[in-house]
Amino acid sequence: FISTISCVYRSNPFHNFEHASHVTMSVIKLLSRIKAPTNLEMMESSDEDEEKHHDIHAQSLHDHTYGITSDPLTQFACAFAALVHDVDHEGVPNAQLVKEKTKIATIYDNRSVAEQNSLVIAWNLFMGDRFTNLRDCVCSTPEELSRFRKLVVNAVMATDIVDKDLKQLRNNRWDKAFKRSSVGSYEEGGSRDNINRKATIVIEHLIQASDISHTMQHWHVYRKWNEFFFRECYKAWREGRAEKDPSLNWYKGEIGFFDFYIIPLAKKLESCGVFGKSSDEFLNYAKSNREEWESRGEDVVREILESIKQEERQGEHLEEV
Repeated sequence: FISTISCVYRSNPFHNFEHASHVTMSVIKLLSRIKAPTNLEMMESSDEDEEKHHDIHAQSLHDHTYGITSDPLTQFACAFAALVHDVDHEGVPNAQLVKEKTKIATIYDNRSVAEQNSLVIAWNLFMGDRFTNLRDCVCSTPEELSRFRKLVVNAVMATDIVDKDLKQLRNNRWDKAFKRSSVGSYEEGGSRDNINRKATIVIEHLIQASDISHTMQHWHVYRKWNEFFFRECYKAWREGRAEKDPSLNWYKGEIGFFDFYIIPLAKKLESCGVFGKSSDEFLNYAKSNREEWESRGEDVVREILESIKQEERQGEHLEEV
């Protein structure tokens, strides 16, 4: 299945199978770091009845992580969604697909065009006869298959961070689940609906953070993927599929992206309360990269541009030869 999916990704500089692999590994890393609070971990050394403690600890971990740690299907759905989330991406944003009146923009009514297209292609492959054994292994009942599909759809759609209506829905869900009431306790307590809502939010933020995880990793990782994305946007502009030369605002645009999306997202990972010290790590890397970009970003843009132009000159020379 993975080999087949890899062939449906296009050879874009950024939105390609390497990106999908990077996002998938980031999702798995984040899932592995979902953990109980410190006081639950300390119980292990103080409880003499190991079997009783194991049951208590497992239930506490289940409750604290909103059921995610004890649900393999949810965890697999997150990894699956990461793998397929940019299948057949054209290397331009949804707004451009809509502007060009592409076939898929018409099919999906100009809403989350690339995301819906990726979902449909990946799901049709997954439901094909050649993957019956895989499907039966992942979902043993029709009910599990239905739940798996809902999880995958929600996770992939969460990667559309531009659609205003989807963004508002997610913000409302966050406010309802995590914002404190005037008396200081969380709204709706531990009701099943609220636990499910919190689980949904954690998954959404997990996939969103993984989608731009390069911004919360070492500088050299961020620098590499930043160049890939620049090259993709620059290519689209040169081909007439973007209005403006991205180099004109790339430096300032990245600072805005850090300030208004990446750093707030890293802080929300911490607010979810299930990622332990990892959330601090992501936030620290994001802040460090933002500081480094502010200092070196303009030089980086010039270096990338010069590299692209040199490649173009070499290409022209080869054509003459």
